[in-house]
Amino acid sequence: MSDNKLETAVAGRLADIIEEMKGADDYCLSYEQFMSDPGIAECVIDCAKHLTESRLEFAGLTINSGNGFVEFGQEELKTVRLISPLKVSIYEPEYDDQYVLSARQAVEYADIINGRIATYMMDEERERGLMHWYDKPTSISSKVYSAFPSVEVIDGELNGVTTLRVRGELDNHELRELRDYLTGQYSDGWGEGFEQQEIKMGERDCPEIYVSFWGAPGYELTVEDTPQQTQDLSM
Repeated sequence: MSDNKLETAVAGRLADIIEEMKGADDYCLSYEQFMSDPGIAECVIDCAKHLTESRLEFAGLTINSGNGFVEFGQEELKTVRLISPLKVSIYEPEYDDQYVLSARQAVEYADIINGRIATYMMDEERERGLMHWYDKPTSISSKVYSAFPSVEVIDGELNGVTTLRVRGELDNHELRELRDYLTGQYSDGWGEGFEQQEIKMGERDCPEIYVSFWGAPGYELTVEDTPQQTQDLSM
């Protein structure tokens, strides 16, 4: 919506009102007299639609106008999961030795790793996860509501899982951009700090686990075949 379009619509309505009241001693113009004009109403609706597309706080709202009413709705969020290999290593203080576990060997540590992820997340990340730090003015900002990392046993192997909450569909360009962003988070951002966190297996001198979401050979974020549907906005 352009300011010129709104200004033209208001000027036209003002001229009509003055014409209707020609000969009166004074003029008293109400808001209703302006808003009853279809041109002005259309400009207001266009402005609201533009805001839902450009402002994050209004993302996901749908607007339908007609019959003198404006209907607002919340677009349903869809769950999309990105799967990636992990590098899981174990350090044994008793022998001062560290070695990498296979994806099958790491399965038994899934719960303790997820517990460490939960305590490692910052307060700012509780609602939107890694998307809290995404600040580019692109369609990703309004489409991808949240991204939370975890680990999960899939086909007998421990994998990294990034759970997304998404509005609509991501095209190939958006998916590529999102993968680049998450890879950056795992290699230089959130993941760089997490892979340095020891996950203790017990008291002092017990083995420690270290997990990298990025360091595994053949690293790739792959979209899971069967995304789930959900409407809840909170994590």
